[in-house]
Amino acid sequence: MNTKKIAAVIAIIVMGFNLVLFAQETKNKPSHLGNQSIPNQMQREGDFKNLPPMPPPPPPVLPGIPNLTKEQSESIHKLQINVAQAKFPLENNVKEKEARLHTISTVKVPDMQAIEKQIDEIAAVKVQLAKLQAAHDQDIRKLLDDEQRLIFDKRPPMPEPRPF
Repeated sequence: MNTKKIAAVIAIIVMGFNLVLFAQETKNKPSHLGNQSIPNQMQREGDFKNLPPMPPPPPPVLPGIPNLTKEQSESIHKLQINVAQAKFPLENNVKEKEARLHTISTVKVPDMQAIEKQIDEIAAVKVQLAKLQAAHDQDIRKLLDDEQRLIFDKRPPMPEPRPF
């Protein structure tokens, strides 16, 4: 009796899967309209729906700063590229030093002098980064007019990324 119930449930599940599979349309399904072909325009429109969407436009160079001229935007973009290239090795250096700090501070018997020295080295590189960023901000300010400079100066500070 029990095996008959199990067999009946399995048969119902298999028939349910068959119904679901037959209900799905396939893209390569032959037309049931006989020899009639799909017009070329409909074929072309159908081809475009499979293409990926267009990428979004690039973000503004300084979001929130109104009336930037094309020259200002190009100059600011060049400054941003240059400062990013200058900051990249320093940021990598900070990450390496922080990893080293983590290593020397998690040993069984940590050496406090080595830990303090590592913290001082990290702080020195972070000071270099802060100086680069301050010089970059001043370079940008030189390119802005009075109204734009006021908005630029009122912007909130960038949040520091959380370490965890």
